[in-house]
Amino acid sequence: MEEIQQALNLKAQLDALRPIDKEQEARIMQKFRLDWNYHSNHLEGNSLTYSETKALLLFGVTAQGKPLKDTLEITGHNEAINWVLEMTQGERPLTENFIRELHSLLLKDSYKDSKNATGKIVPRKITSGKYKSTPNHVETVTGEIFYFASPEETPSKMYDLLNWYKEKTKDKEVNPLLVAAEFHYKFIRIHPFDDGNGRTARILMNFILMQFGFPPVIIKTEDKANYFAALQLADAGNIEPFINYIAINLNRSLEIMIAGANGEDIEEDEISNKIKELELKIKDLKSKNN
Repeated sequence: MEEIQQALNLKAQLDALRPIDKEQEARIMQKFRLDWNYHSNHLEGNSLTYSETKALLLFGVTAQGKPLKDTLEITGHNEAINWVLEMTQGERPLTENFIRELHSLLLKDSYKDSKNATGKIVPRKITSGKYKSTPNHVETVTGEIFYFASPEETPSKMYDLLNWYKEKTKDKEVNPLLVAAEFHYKFIRIHPFDDGNGRTARILMNFILMQFGFPPVIIKTEDKANYFAALQLADAGNIEPFINYIAINLNRSLEIMIAGANGEDIEEDEISNKIKELELKIKDLKSKNN
C-alpha cells in the first residue's frame, strides 16, 4: 500500500534529521502530548475542549462547570503517556504486567460506573489494572450483539496476544506500522478491561511505534466516524482498511515531526480558530432571532 511505503520514506527523512535539537524536540513532543490527550479522551466522550485540556495540563487550571471525572480522565491519561514516554527510553519490554500498570495509571482509582455494555443503567465497580470481571459486549446499530472475549477467556487471550507480539518483533525485518496497527486491533477484539480499552489500545499502539523511532499516531475526534468504520471493517474480516487508516494518520505525525525538526512552526493558530468559532456562534444566534 502506498501509505505504508510513504511512512517508511518519511521515517527515513526523519532519521536523517536526527539528532533533533533538544528544545525543538521538546516542543514537538509537547504538541503531540496535548493533541493525544485531548483527542483520545474526546473520542470516548470526555467533555473538555482542547483549550481546557491545554489549560489543565500546562497551567493546572481546571474547567468550570465540567465533571470532575472528565478532569481525572485527562490527568490520568497524561500520566500514562508520560510514563510510556519514559519506558520507550528504557527499552522496557511489552508484557501483561506492563499493560496492567499502564491501565492503573490511566484509570487511577477504582470507581463506580452506571452503564453496562448495552447502555442499561446498572451499578458496577471498575477496578483499574485488573482484567474485566463482567462481559462487556456491545450492541450494534442493527441490534445485533458483537461479542468480545469473555472474562473467563481474557487471561489466555492476553497471554496469546503478548506471545504473538514477542514472536513478531523477533524478526529484524519487522514492519513496526503493521505490528502496531494489528496489536491495536487484536487488543480491542479482546477488550480485556471493564473500561478504558480504546484509550489503552491507542497508547499501546503508540508505545510500539515510538520504540521503533516513529512519532505517536493521533486519531482526531472529528475523524471518529472513519476510525470506527475502519475498525468495523476489520471486525467483518477485512483489516487492510484499518491498517491503511493508521498509516495515513502516522504520516501526518511524521510530517509534523519533520517540519518541527527543520525548525518550522508546527503550532496551529488557536486564537484565530476560537475567533472563527465565536463568529459562527454569533451568526447562528442572529439567524435564530431573526
